[in-house]
Amino acid sequence: MGHSLAALLALAIGTSDPEGNYIVPGTRGAIVYRRVDDRELKLDAYLQRRGTRRPAVVVIHGGGWTSGSRVAFVGQLLETLTRAGYNWFSVDYRLGVADRRHRPLDDVRAALAFVRVHAKELRIDPERIALLGEDAGAYIAAGLTAERPAGVRGAALIGGLYEASGTPPMKSAAAGWPDVLAIHGGRDAEVPPEQARRFCESVVAAGSRCHVQIVDGAIHRGENWLPSQWAYKDALVRWLGTRIGPQSPDHEPYRTRLEKDVVYDSEHALKLDAWMPSGRGLFPAVVLAHGGGWEAGDKVTYITPLFEPLARAGFAWFSIDYRLTPQVRHPEQIEDLRQAVAFVRSNARRFRIDPKRIAVVGESASGQMAALLATQDRTLAAAVSFYGVYDFMPLLTDTSPGSRLDKLFGLRELDETGRALIRRYSPIHHVTKDMPPLLLIHGTNDQLWAQGTAMRDRLREVGARHELFALEGAPHGMENWEGHPEWAHYKTKLVEWLSEQLRAKP
Repeated sequence: MGHSLAALLALAIGTSDPEGNYIVPGTRGAIVYRRVDDRELKLDAYLQRRGTRRPAVVVIHGGGWTSGSRVAFVGQLLETLTRAGYNWFSVDYRLGVADRRHRPLDDVRAALAFVRVHAKELRIDPERIALLGEDAGAYIAAGLTAERPAGVRGAALIGGLYEASGTPPMKSAAAGWPDVLAIHGGRDAEVPPEQARRFCESVVAAGSRCHVQIVDGAIHRGENWLPSQWAYKDALVRWLGTRIGPQSPDHEPYRTRLEKDVVYDSEHALKLDAWMPSGRGLFPAVVLAHGGGWEAGDKVTYITPLFEPLARAGFAWFSIDYRLTPQVRHPEQIEDLRQAVAFVRSNARRFRIDPKRIAVVGESASGQMAALLATQDRTLAAAVSFYGVYDFMPLLTDTSPGSRLDKLFGLRELDETGRALIRRYSPIHHVTKDMPPLLLIHGTNDQLWAQGTAMRDRLREVGARHELFALEGAPHGMENWEGHPEWAHYKTKLVEWLSEQLRAKP
């Protein structure tokens, strides 16, 4: 299906979700930019409060072609662009198998055309646009850049896929490309940095400009990069400024029901984002903690797919930062989560929540944290752990310097004292009959699936209130569940279960 000018103009800029994307306040959510294959493709748009004819960035999520969405994998990038003064557009596209990569490219091509056609309404300069893609999205961005589309002055590729299936443009480059920036992890084992270098060399050899920036020690995917590696964001903004700038530095946040960067621990400068429903309350509350192997991520990383369903269901939610290893050990991380819950409870009047109806939700690393807190804090109304670790012992076997055992607990050997410490922070050893109800959500195609079933068995053994909800065939990470209708019902399950546990008592 094509995207003629008439068809694009027929797609009015209507917003099906007035609350935006629940990541950046003021975002216009779920704008239909294309109808194809009996479905609607949507994008989220952020327009700075001030200024017209702003430079714009089209953001293309990754997910290895088969998963992801316009709110997954890109949370940190959206915040970075917002604060730098850009208008941006985060795009959904059709997902599928690798041999149909022409479809997402065609979709993003249509999204770019849509944005340029509606430049006046979107308050952008249609001749100052950059593409920003990560993982598979970087491949798509490069493919579109190779076409030298009107208005596009540059493409930034973060942790991109290169030399895939021998398809152009990764195998060849032609003169006249817009400028390219390839930012890549120096320890990327999935896509070695040499691939990014070879790609950039081919662009330069063809007479165009391409710069490679290697992020020392970083693995695959920008969202997995550690805070010590986040300087790439500043480099990205500087590069964009030289290509589509000068961008206006006068970013002025919108005031919405999403309150950003609330300090909950001034001593350690820890912040949370707070979503508050409309009305007087008192609302049930959910404290959300991101995963990231206890060493990566932040409050807009990994866990973003939960924001919308919780908000639409009428929950107040609070997505938190916490200190990461190796700067701190694991006991400090648990204290951060405990402190966040205490802050929310002590500010119940401000947030219009019921302090007796608070749940914690964690995923992956923070799934372990949420489950452990549930074994310790009887004031919690409920806890949810997505694909968490419940028994550290089978996982922490490497005693070398810099291992996870070292980072989490400062241990270089596993003697009796060390084993006792690991046991102390393994939730499976501390469940009791009277602990708050615990919901476990796991994909069966996850290396941690056995941890989930073992935790279920232990909860059942002691008579604790619990449920294990399995997603057949699902891998690790809820962002990887995006774009898969067969797994989407976990959101309904989460909302229904929390509604039951957190309902107001007569």
